[in-house]
Amino acid sequence: MTKVLFLLKQEPDKTAKTIIDVQKTLADVTVIDMRTDKDYDKIIGEVVASDKIITW
Repeated sequence: MTKVLFLLKQEPDKTAKTIIDVQKTLADVTVIDMRTDKDYDKIIGEVVASDKIITW
């Protein structure tokens, strides 16, 4: 299964939420809110492990 990482830089709008919800039905999705999650070792690990990375 494809692994998708969403890195959020701001509050996701309705479009972003819809895209994330649809992706969750198609792939293994991880969402990291960069405003609150500053564990950069974890973030880099997720980036390396992901097939696709989407910033919002």
